[in-house]
Amino acid sequence: MTSPAPDESRRHGWRIGSIAGTPVYIARSWPVIAVIIIAVFGPALGRADRSPSYGYVVAGGYAVLLLVSVLVHEAAHALAARARGHAVGRIVADVWGGHTVYDATRSTPGTTALVAVVGPLSNLVLAAVAWLVEAGVTNETASTLLVIVARANFLVGLFNLLPGLPLDGGQIVSALVWRLTGRKGSGLVAAGWLGRVMAAGTVLWFVGRPLLEGQSITMFGVVWPVAIAFFLWQGATQAIRAGAIIDATAGPVGDVLEPVLLLPTTATLGEAAALAGPADTTSAWLVATDEGGWPFGLLDPAAAAEVPAGARATTPLGAVVTSQPAEWVVALGTDAVLTDLVREMSERNLPVIVVVDATTRRVAGLATAERVNEVVGAALARRRRS
Repeated sequence: MTSPAPDESRRHGWRIGSIAGTPVYIARSWPVIAVIIIAVFGPALGRADRSPSYGYVVAGGYAVLLLVSVLVHEAAHALAARARGHAVGRIVADVWGGHTVYDATRSTPGTTALVAVVGPLSNLVLAAVAWLVEAGVTNETASTLLVIVARANFLVGLFNLLPGLPLDGGQIVSALVWRLTGRKGSGLVAAGWLGRVMAAGTVLWFVGRPLLEGQSITMFGVVWPVAIAFFLWQGATQAIRAGAIIDATAGPVGDVLEPVLLLPTTATLGEAAALAGPADTTSAWLVATDEGGWPFGLLDPAAAAEVPAGARATTPLGAVVTSQPAEWVVALGTDAVLTDLVREMSERNLPVIVVVDATTRRVAGLATAERVNEVVGAALARRRRS
């Protein structure tokens, strides 16, 4: 097994293995949940006829089995995503349970729903298996653990099917809205608002209801539901924001493209000025091309301004051009949307790119991060007003 790079280990936690080539990590936050389980369930699982540590040992065993359940849940997500042709980056078990990172760039509503539903279904299967095995077990400790694991997986499976993001059930709702409307962002927004309802409902059910009924409630009984609600609300809010951005970037790429003037690096500054026209009237970016006519770099206005007027007729464009990395040229199809462009700029970490038609290889225009932010910001503002 290949060891991860040191920075990767620090980022994701302890690597414990891999599943179908996907690295599996235990985040450094996970021991927090193990300590809570042992502290809360240890005294309750104690026995008068056993040593004082018995309950804590059983609770520790439950913490380990719960970790296994989480990893089975996430492995189900990973295997389903891989089966549908998506690259899976990692599986991580953390204080909130766990998460699976996979490339959903080219996903569909059907695939999104499938990847989401297999997670909680795996928990329900584990619950059924634990119940069946427990029926034939005579050891008291093993029986206790199996019952706890069965109940926990049953509840986790049902909880994750609740229809609100960031829960798996929310992913299913999001996929359904996406399929009905044709807009992925609208699905995320709808499921995100339902997630906020789930967060509020969690506090009302586990804290508000007992108090209204006059029941006593422990500090743990307050803190834990509030912590879960906070996690749900935070994830739901992120989904709503992401959905709004996806909808705002659903327009054509042409909305952010600016015109370019292509000139070979051997052209002179005088020739460039004559073709571009007066500086206060042209809106085109001057892009220098290499010998093959491929975009090579951008005119540096500051460097061009330093060239004496008498030397402009003989100064080659290549002398005042800032070369760009090869990745700055992006080929997009005619059906590409702004989301595709934003993703390319983000993945390449470039503030400026030249877009060419994927079929004709002709330059369609130039996009800057500033222009993209301007268009997306205006779209988001329109959404808020409506």
